[in-house]
Amino acid sequence: MKKHLMRLKTWLVIAICLSLSACNLPDGNSDTSEIAVQQTSVAQTVVAMQTQLAVNETPVVPLIATNTPGVELPTATHTATLLPPTPTITNTPAPTFRISKVVDVTFPDDTLVKPNTEFTKTWRVTNGGTGTWTPGFKLVFISGDALGGPASVSIGQTVLPGNSIDLSVKMKSPGTTKTYQGKWMLQTDKGTTFGLGANADGSFWVRIKVDQNLAVTAATVSVTPVDHNGVCPVNLAITASVTTNTSGKITYYFITSLGNSGTMELTFDAAGAKTTPVYALPVTTTGPVTVSFYNDYPNHQEFGAVTIPVTCVP
Repeated sequence: MKKHLMRLKTWLVIAICLSLSACNLPDGNSDTSEIAVQQTSVAQTVVAMQTQLAVNETPVVPLIATNTPGVELPTATHTATLLPPTPTITNTPAPTFRISKVVDVTFPDDTLVKPNTEFTKTWRVTNGGTGTWTPGFKLVFISGDALGGPASVSIGQTVLPGNSIDLSVKMKSPGTTKTYQGKWMLQTDKGTTFGLGANADGSFWVRIKVDQNLAVTAATVSVTPVDHNGVCPVNLAITASVTTNTSGKITYYFITSLGNSGTMELTFDAAGAKTTPVYALPVTTTGPVTVSFYNDYPNHQEFGAVTIPVTCVP
């Protein structure tokens, strides 16, 4: 390109010089008209060259350098980003019949029980569904060790959603020493079984360890006075004669119709009977008072209640 422009410029200079020289040449063989014609031709040539120069001297747009020589930069494009759809949030309705909570009232997991010993397992079960449990609902055995319990027991009460009920089953420990577990659930009066968990399909259980280790074999409650007719308040003196099969420490408390005592301990140096310290129960009003002994460890078992008539007089 540069060489071409230089040639055009050179020819333009030559043309101008020839034009000027023609004007200064002697008359010779040329007349005035011929000279005019030559000047006109030279002028036209100059104009044409100037036009060509103007065309060829169009500004050149500089190229943008790239990191890779000889590689042309791609044209920038805008790509639309598709957003994921907004998830639809659905509220899963609670099951009509479901257990939300189970508490071991008696015989928590791994309680020690002597071989061939009767005991009563009690669960406190909470209605966690939207439907009401009716008296025709049942506690049903599902799998594992039945421990002499029945296949089913009617709950016998109406339980509204959010309320709880204590359900008990009489059982008996086997004669072989090992751990036993039986699983249970509830069943509607239409025969639908349900239990714990989000899907109401979880069972609850009783699990005991049958062993010859420490156990309370008997307990007898004594209250003094055996009845009261006089001024109130009055303190009833409560004790229990407790028998174990071997040495060890037991824990216990008294269950009364006026409220339970705190948990206490009693240590045995050998198998046999021992009397608990006196527990004083204050009574302020007329009415019968019931008292029983509960062995919290190792049996988790309640022993026979006694009733004391109380009459308060001014």
